[in-house]
Amino acid sequence: MRSPVRKSFRIVLQAALFAAAALALAAALPAQEIEQVVEAKTLLARDAVRPGETFKAALVLKVQAGYHINDNAPLDEFLIPTDVVIPGHPDFEVVEISYPRGRRARFSYSEAELTVYDGEVVLGVLFKAKEGLAAGPRTLKGALTYQACNDESCLPPLELNFEIAVPVSVTGPCADTNPEVFSKIRFKSLQK
Repeated sequence: MRSPVRKSFRIVLQAALFAAAALALAAALPAQEIEQVVEAKTLLARDAVRPGETFKAALVLKVQAGYHINDNAPLDEFLIPTDVVIPGHPDFEVVEISYPRGRRARFSYSEAELTVYDGEVVLGVLFKAKEGLAAGPRTLKGALTYQACNDESCLPPLELNFEIAVPVSVTGPCADTNPEVFSKIRFKSLQK
């Protein structure tokens, strides 16, 4: 039976080796750009947004075959989570960001089971439009941070910038769009 001290030491040593390897890789590749293995597409749940309305946006990620990224709440505290950051905007407020649960898997670079995203994954953002907005197009900007790994090793963490086009309408009906995507997102604040 392993002692708790020995197990803690092994975990700290693994984390230090993992961090050193990631830093060494990043330092070895300063002149060349690291390949993005994730593509992102943004969608709205409606064809237009009304002033004062709460509305849904989706960030549809496609992770390149052979790779995975950590989910938003990795089981190992030393792994880098997938995270969406949307800076403040004068016309919109972020109400909630919804991350799906990752699938559990084991890989040769870790003794522990991990939770990861691979293939296609849909993240959701719930926004509130400010009252009194004038009609017209708006653009929200954001960034996705993630760390991609294959079955044996991990790439350095990366940031992928994205934009969400938001048409604001003050007249006429607004129609629902992309129901097949938005049916996959569970917003906690809407389930009350």
